[in-house]
Amino acid sequence: MFLTEKRSGEVKARACANGSAQRTHIAKDKAAAPTVSPDAIFVQATIYAHENRDVATCDIPGAFLQADNPDYVLMRLDGILAELMVQVDPKLYRKYVTTNAKGKPVLYVQLEKAVYGMMKSALLFYRKLVADLVSLGFDINPYDPCVANKIINDKQMTVCWHVDDLFLGHKDPAVVSHFLGWLAKRYDNDKSLTSFVAPNMTTWV
Repeated sequence: MFLTEKRSGEVKARACANGSAQRTHIAKDKAAAPTVSPDAIFVQATIYAHENRDVATCDIPGAFLQADNPDYVLMRLDGILAELMVQVDPKLYRKYVTTNAKGKPVLYVQLEKAVYGMMKSALLFYRKLVADLVSLGFDINPYDPCVANKIINDKQMTVCWHVDDLFLGHKDPAVVSHFLGWLAKRYDNDKSLTSFVAPNMTTWV
């Protein structure tokens, strides 16, 4: 568990799985997720500026947890992490807690979602994000798998992303705001993404 104090004074916590145990049976080429190339970012930024597009950047907090994990993966929680899970739902977890040789609590859980640190997490989230964008009518760029385009109101909208950080632009600021609103609703992060749904606009889904 990693704890970080942000500049705002808020404390951010992140539990990280030890994915190294999966390296014995998962090849790197089977788990690697593409990321947008620097060239694509520079080219797109130039296009945004030349066309005077409205531009936004955002990230999707807890992104990996948005993706389902289709594989059978067990994770061991030791010590205080095991006890924290029990506090979440005592009736569910308490009966599964055991102790190790040092007397510390141990809990084994099966992962239904992708977890930070698991080898396939980034790839699973990439597939989910692509599927969501395609469902909205975006086309994935054939030269960069992390760039997607769609014509909206006769103007091109482009979305570039590096894992869960998005860089997007469209001529109409209302379209950009509407897309951010869709992201917040789709990924249930209304407090984390700037959300404004422009009136009299066709919904994304």
